[in-house]
Amino acid sequence: MSAPESLDRLLCILFPRRCAYCGEVILPKTHVCDACLENLPRILPPVCLFCAYQKEDCRCKQKKREYDGVCAPFYYEDAIVKAVHRLKFENKDFTADTFALDMAAVVRREYADITFDAVTYVPFTRKQMRRRAFNPAEVLAEKLAEELGLPKRTLLLKLYETRTQHFLKSSERAGNVLGAFAAVENADLEGKTLLLVDDIKTTGATLSECAKMLKLAGAKAVFCCTFAATRLQKENT
Repeated sequence: MSAPESLDRLLCILFPRRCAYCGEVILPKTHVCDACLENLPRILPPVCLFCAYQKEDCRCKQKKREYDGVCAPFYYEDAIVKAVHRLKFENKDFTADTFALDMAAVVRREYADITFDAVTYVPFTRKQMRRRAFNPAEVLAEKLAEELGLPKRTLLLKLYETRTQHFLKSSERAGNVLGAFAAVENADLEGKTLLLVDDIKTTGATLSECAKMLKLAGAKAVFCCTFAATRLQKENT
């Protein structure tokens, strides 16, 4: 056994490696437990790019949004709920390395014919950044950009605090984020095609508002990718 392998084993004994999704202890040299590999709630093609769901789950009726497409590797269910919690509320930012691989795979699959100029993300307000160790969307965007070989750019500002979208009815969500975002000054977005990143997509209201502001600033097209998409109940479609 080589010295690096011995050191890796020792570190795993002292600091057990855990599954990036569910947090269970796993063997050295692995990143995901067998249960998650087999049972993660993957969104499989064919996919509706209006809502990011599998066609068999789609009920969006191709509802018009400001973005040009949205995709995600997983539904926000089971181990993915725990995975998002670990990233957002337990400050496990290293999990974004694994999550970005999943996101990159779905971007390459669903946007195979799209040439992107940059990756950007849904921002936090300054107050949110003071409360939180990091913005999960920004961390995911950074890792995804690295994986895709694209620049990551901060192109949006969040102007004021909004209520948490997850706790609102679908009819309230668009109004909750209306006017909450703005493109940064001198962004030079004319004719650009952008990949917009967030952690979870619910109704798509936040992504749509962000895409609108990017297009008003000159962007030609805005496609979205999130780590997970909430499989909405009928009331929220």
